[in-house]
Amino acid sequence: MAVGKVVICMNERDTQRLERISEKMAYMKAQRQDIIARDKKRQRKERTRRLIQIGALAEKYFGLKDVHPVEFERFLQKLMGADGAKAIVEWVKKGIM
Repeated sequence: MAVGKVVICMNERDTQRLERISEKMAYMKAQRQDIIARDKKRQRKERTRRLIQIGALAEKYFGLKDVHPVEFERFLQKLMGADGAKAIVEWVKKGIM
């Protein structure tokens, strides 16, 4: 016993409608991807702006014009440790900040 296949016979009008719908779907998919790409770009710009602002504030308030990022990271690691306040005092005494 053979498994039956469904055969759909469409007239030309229905075929054309399906083609138009498929084209609209492809267009809408492209629009969706464009909207998603624009949103991701906006989010990246916002993040970059925020990072620059934070970096500028860190430079301003910590006096970091001549501090290498690796040195600043070490400072932040110490600051986040249990002796954070002592680390700040040590860095200020050493003239690093």
